[in-house]
Amino acid sequence: MKTEKCPSCEGTLRIPHPPKFSPEDKYEKYRRELKRMSEKKG
Repeated sequence: MKTEKCPSCEGTLRIPHPPKFSPEDKYEKYRRELKRMSEKKG
């Protein structure tokens, strides 16, 4: 799906499973910051 909203209920889409683990994760820092920011909002 290339949309950001559900076609049936118009809700936001979320990935149902976490990304595969990699010891050489280049984006770990950014994911942690996003998670920290979303926890502060909610």
